[in-house]
Amino acid sequence: MTAPPAGEPHEAGSRPGSSGTLWRQADFRNYALGQGISVAGSGVTLVAVPVLAALQLHASTLQVAGLAAAGRLPPLLFTLHAGVLVDRWPKRPIVIGCELASGAVLSSVPLVSLVTEPFLAQLYAVTFLVASLQVLGSTASTAFVPQLVERHQLVEANARLGTGNSLADTTGSNLGGLLVALLGGACAIAADSLSYLLSALLLMRITTPEPAGTEPEQPTSMLADIRAGLTYTLRTPLVRAAVLSNCVNASAMAACAALWSLFLLRNLGWPPTVLGLVMGAGGIGGVIGGITGRHLAARFGPGRVIITALALSPVCQLPLLLARPGAAGQWAVAAAMAVQTGCAVAGGGLLRSIRQLIAPPELQGRAQSSGMWLAFALRPLAALLAGVLGAAIGLRPTLAAITCLLAVPAWMLWRSPVRHLTSLAVTGAGPETALPAQPAPAVESAAEPGAPTAILFGDQPS
Repeated sequence: MTAPPAGEPHEAGSRPGSSGTLWRQADFRNYALGQGISVAGSGVTLVAVPVLAALQLHASTLQVAGLAAAGRLPPLLFTLHAGVLVDRWPKRPIVIGCELASGAVLSSVPLVSLVTEPFLAQLYAVTFLVASLQVLGSTASTAFVPQLVERHQLVEANARLGTGNSLADTTGSNLGGLLVALLGGACAIAADSLSYLLSALLLMRITTPEPAGTEPEQPTSMLADIRAGLTYTLRTPLVRAAVLSNCVNASAMAACAALWSLFLLRNLGWPPTVLGLVMGAGGIGGVIGGITGRHLAARFGPGRVIITALALSPVCQLPLLLARPGAAGQWAVAAAMAVQTGCAVAGGGLLRSIRQLIAPPELQGRAQSSGMWLAFALRPLAALLAGVLGAAIGLRPTLAAITCLLAVPAWMLWRSPVRHLTSLAVTGAGPETALPAQPAPAVESAAEPGAPTAILFGDQPS
């Protein structure tokens, strides 16, 4: 099959194996399996790195929080640039290259451990480099999905990917706790390094033709392209409101993530194996959220599902605040994490589908990266501030303040037109596709000339 000219969208039915269910399409299976293996490996590292830092290297509270901040700084620095590169270049080679490079960087930890004990500076560098590569890789991966499946399959594709990734995260977290207990943190990280290699090999098997890119005939500067992506987001009022709410949510979650593993390991004395099992419970919730999210949206409306998911997030923090050492606290935190992750996957999949459906093809990368950058810009500062507060007033009071902050995003969206989004039905198959929730004036797309007009209630980066 001949690939379409560069920059032109595929016609319906042009993808190999596009008929039938998604799991019957070899390219989608390879993509989903590759993503799942990569997520599972990352789940191992998510357990191994804080255990290695806190227990083996005896890092302080501020140092562990700084490690979390190092992983959240690259999205602030590089997300906008990643969106431009993804729109200019073919997306699949970008994802493959980032997977291979991430595996190579992570392999340095187990290799150094063969000679001497890993050191904190190395963990900071590895965390920062891998996060930087994944900013580019995840932007390309998200923008590649609309080219991999038909438009009417996007909601189903994102739901299935969310389900599979949650299952993989459960497997990775449980495996991470086991590997850390048996082999130590450095050797456990080697498993994540191998997972990136396997993911890249599966992505190489995808045969769906991809446009060469959408670089304009007259070259523009990267700054101008970044400005076009930001303008597209900021001049769409409802998108802007949703992004601001997600900025609060992402900052609060980053602050919580910087401390909660340390709180459970030190204050409550949890062993690493139990930490891995509890984190795996979140993956189980994600599987349920991925399966039920689109069905709930069809029955109650996407707006209500998204807002309810955000409203449940602070409630799910309460077992963490009230937990005491022992099995009862472990079960309560695991159950709360399952609910919280399920809500995140259900709402996030709906939001991702909305963004992909309304974004102009030439702006897919920048539409994703601009929203992500605006939403996640404060995450590094939030992680560092959490570390400072945790050292000054204690971990539990700091986590309580974060829980209060998590109640704000749902309130922000409830006061916005997001709650009026009642359907994700696509009203057309051409570039003028819209997602109307109710009769409303069209929202002007302030991107590039010729960009499609969309009517949208409720988009936020996930």
